[in-house]
Amino acid sequence: MLPDFGVTSALLLQGPNGPFFARLAAELRARGARVTKVNFNPGDALFFRGPDAVAYREPMERWPAWCARLMDERGIDGVFLYGDCRPLHRQAIEVARARGAAVWVFEEGYLRPDFVTCERGGVNGYSSMPRDPQVFRREAAALADLDPPAPVGNVFPRWAWYTAANAVACTLFGWRYPHYRHHRDVHAL
Repeated sequence: MLPDFGVTSALLLQGPNGPFFARLAAELRARGARVTKVNFNPGDALFFRGPDAVAYREPMERWPAWCARLMDERGIDGVFLYGDCRPLHRQAIEVARARGAAVWVFEEGYLRPDFVTCERGGVNGYSSMPRDPQVFRREAAALADLDPPAPVGNVFPRWAWYTAANAVACTLFGWRYPHYRHHRDVHAL
């Protein structure tokens, strides 16, 4: 279940391989938000198509200014991304904060395997989550009333398929995004 993000115009950057961000966009639209998704490589474009998607194909040193212009033109008040340490994401976070836009960061989750973490501002080292374990002990009673999570089951086959499809798309069609450099090796071979 997604929280109420309070966003009227959302910017989605890179998400996990697969349809997760397409589903997030549909949920945001259903809640009345306008959505813009930036695709940085063929894998991004494989999993997110349509009029809400824009391709970034310029040199990476132009990304912060391009991102700022896009946010200003579209009135972006919320940025969504997966992982807050990618260089593109770090720059976008700075641009968003300078404009007062909320930043929502997804991660695989602190409570794996059945959870995805979404925190405002950042995750892991950038998280605003309290570091004092007593805070969590005090809050545990409130969590006892929640329904147990629905187990997601074995997601490895689906995840492997999405990862392989992403790698093949990036390998065969990488020429369409000549300046993009991924934070990991995604070459299919």
